[in-house]
Amino acid sequence: MSWRVPVEARSDRVFPLPLAGTVENHRLESRVLRGNPWGDPSERDLPVYVPPSGETRERPVLVLLSGYTGAGWVEYERPLYLRDSIVGVLDRLIRLRLVPEAVMVGPDCLTTLGGSQYLNSSATGRYEDYVVEEVIPFVRQRYRTGPVAVMGTSSGGYGSLMLTLRHPEVFRAAGSNAGDAFFEYCYTPDFPIAFREFQKAGGPEKLLEKMLSEPTPGFGPREPRAQALEVMAYSSSYSPIEGEPGRFDLPFDLVTGAIRPDVWARWLSWDPVRMVADPRYQEAARSVPYWYVDGGAKDEYALDLGARIFADAARRAGARVDLELFEGAHFDATPRYEVIIPRLLSALGVPPPERG
Repeated sequence: MSWRVPVEARSDRVFPLPLAGTVENHRLESRVLRGNPWGDPSERDLPVYVPPSGETRERPVLVLLSGYTGAGWVEYERPLYLRDSIVGVLDRLIRLRLVPEAVMVGPDCLTTLGGSQYLNSSATGRYEDYVVEEVIPFVRQRYRTGPVAVMGTSSGGYGSLMLTLRHPEVFRAAGSNAGDAFFEYCYTPDFPIAFREFQKAGGPEKLLEKMLSEPTPGFGPREPRAQALEVMAYSSSYSPIEGEPGRFDLPFDLVTGAIRPDVWARWLSWDPVRMVADPRYQEAARSVPYWYVDGGAKDEYALDLGARIFADAARRAGARVDLELFEGAHFDATPRYEVIIPRLLSALGVPPPERG
């Protein structure tokens, strides 16, 4: 019995067409990242997607924040097999006239430990300032763009929520795809795993010596060494030791493994669920026209629950929030941007063009 390959079933969602727009890459020298404690680069690639018409004046801007171990330029690379890139999703939506033309910029906020959570930290450097004070002003000046929304997956989703709460005058809409929220669920399961890896290696520094000198086989919920590194990266963002640049506190004791309440409280102060319930941020939550959060029912870090809990807390604060839950796991991210991008651009008040 023979059969044929149904080539007519190929769609541009799975086999993307070449970009109708263009990607312009800039080398941006950062003043605020210069001299950071770990010597991470202060000059970084800054890719900017320009829509097909080439016109950018007053066009809305999407700031795309990468997840842990990601950098902005990664999202602009060629699509993987049977999967489009995020820049490809935006380009296709524009080409099909489902959304208005928009500019998209992808900051690189990678650190030696794999991520900054887009925060200013005495351990890592001033990555919040880098995005808000340097990247966005550069794009506005160079391209004469319009209103700004921010979006991202995982740690990028976290950054979208956190930065918008802290800078509602800059970001007029935020989209979080499986963003870190409700830290008790998404982070604490990794603490015992990290503790055991530290014990096995002879301490965090010994583990880092090995990981920073040899390739790591993989990242995610099945690689204990990578989980330990991730805990250290989050610690460098949430619990730096002020006055000791480059150093940070871990959230558990290195002898017993018990959670350290004082350090854990510092982590929780950066949880979007706590932030949006804090009077300091509630006015910001209300003033931003639109929030989008989602999570997959099979998310390995329980971030579908984090999305539920954040949405409830934000609504209690008076914010307008869309919550969507979908069948999928944590890394099933790219198709979600077909939902997120139109919602954010609509929230910025820019309607899609009439379809011919």
